[in-house]
Amino acid sequence: MARERKLGGVWACAVGAAAILRLIGIRWGWPGTYNADEPHLVNLALSFGAGTLRPYLFKYPTLWPYALFAAYGGMFVAWSAAGLRHGLSEFAALYAWRPGNFFLIGRLLAAACSLGAAEVLRRTEKDLGRGAPWGALLLAFSPVVVELAHSCKPDCLMLLLAALGWRAALRLAREGGRRAHWACGAWLGLALSTQYTAAPVVLLVPLAHFLCAKRQPRRWLAEGLGAWAAAFLAGTPFALLDAPRFLLSLRDIAELNRMLPYDAAAMGREVLRNLLTMGAPTSAAGLFALAGAFQLGARRRGRLAALLAVPILAQAVVVWSSPEGGWARYLLAVFPALALLAGEGVEAARRPALRSLLGAVLVLPGFAASAALAYGMTLPDTRAEAARWIEAHVPAGKTVLLDEEHASPRLVMAQGEAAELAGKLAAAGSPRARLYRAMAEHHPGGGYRILRMRRSALDLHAYPRHVDLSQAEAPMVDVSSGLAAARAAGVDYVVTSSHGLEPGRSPEAAKFFDELRRTRLLKELRPLEGEREGPVLRIYGLPAGQRLDAPGGRS
Repeated sequence: MARERKLGGVWACAVGAAAILRLIGIRWGWPGTYNADEPHLVNLALSFGAGTLRPYLFKYPTLWPYALFAAYGGMFVAWSAAGLRHGLSEFAALYAWRPGNFFLIGRLLAAACSLGAAEVLRRTEKDLGRGAPWGALLLAFSPVVVELAHSCKPDCLMLLLAALGWRAALRLAREGGRRAHWACGAWLGLALSTQYTAAPVVLLVPLAHFLCAKRQPRRWLAEGLGAWAAAFLAGTPFALLDAPRFLLSLRDIAELNRMLPYDAAAMGREVLRNLLTMGAPTSAAGLFALAGAFQLGARRRGRLAALLAVPILAQAVVVWSSPEGGWARYLLAVFPALALLAGEGVEAARRPALRSLLGAVLVLPGFAASAALAYGMTLPDTRAEAARWIEAHVPAGKTVLLDEEHASPRLVMAQGEAAELAGKLAAAGSPRARLYRAMAEHHPGGGYRILRMRRSALDLHAYPRHVDLSQAEAPMVDVSSGLAAARAAGVDYVVTSSHGLEPGRSPEAAKFFDELRRTRLLKELRPLEGEREGPVLRIYGLPAGQRLDAPGGRS
């Protein structure tokens, strides 16, 4: 009992430390948008306020946007005093001009889900009779998970649901039962309804069924798989109700994979590295997991080893087959199993002192990487500094050509442009017209005419249909022909970003950059290690634009 109290105290301290790491830098990017995926998810969640839960795109399944929509509904009720003080138009304008709290709500939900996943894993280790929750600690301090907990994205919810699915699968393999089949399938189906990358772990349902020590009726397996499908449709109902659009989105994903270059050997090395480190560069988590698998086999617990290891291999093979598979987050659905095996590797040591030492070797690299990551999110950013410089030196009303929103300084759009876009998109039947109308009606004053550089889906590594839809609703300039198009559009200033269109990555823009270098460089902002984060930004004044009093320069 005393040992359990001691472990409980250690776990409480660890959860507190993990929570602090998630809260440090939680306002990262404020008031800008530095994560390319967050705006799409928030826009989608807010679009449900128009009166339909039908998504306009299935880039992601819809369970997470529905959760955000519910959270924003509560936010609106509290902020508007149930509609008595403010209306929906003002709420939309709040998002347009001061979006920070919208992203913060999603990030806090993500952080809570990531901590919930660690707690589920701690209880799973307790079910397995572990002396200490080494796997849960590894997951709590994983830099991949900590980074995702700072973003308004669905990955952490998927991790929580996958962890619940793994726990149900272990119970199914140990005890069997009809309800265990349902639970395993349902949790994994909900995970799939959060992220498509959770699809391979459906293998857990039949694997746990056949590895169960007690013989289970085949119809229960069918029911478990049916629960998986039903749970997916519960979270993403329009995959069935609007099947043509859903299938079109899946074809969009497949088309991007066909467009991207693919090196099987290089991708294999990247996936293996992610498995061995769980996203922490100096971590030996994968080696501990291998040791844990061998240890289980030596103890004649091969069924448990197979249940944990086979889905990991299946996930790795699926991820390896994708040109985008090098991201560690694509392995997130099997992180619980990797962590459980790594914890088993630590527990293989017989002496308590040695177990503690091995546990520290397992957990501390992730903690150190997560702490460095969180600290980096508190540093000033070149995009925020560029926005302040432009507001101080560029007169309101001028036309500024920017790259993608996440790669560029955040500037206020002029009221006239917002009204013009509202009319154009309303005529086209786009739901985004309501946002621009609200921006025009509740404009804060000042601002610039903002144009964006047109980029290809291949250059953006984004789904072609999504790119076409986004660019159709924004004023774009095709710079492939050089500066002539920018001059024709009346551009006064150009801001380039090393996180955006670059001559090295985008040869079609070589002429544009060659001509741009011959114009006047007004300001250059670079990241400084330990002092400033962000991309390299360069602000140019076109010859036809207004001359600035101060030429600026590098910073």
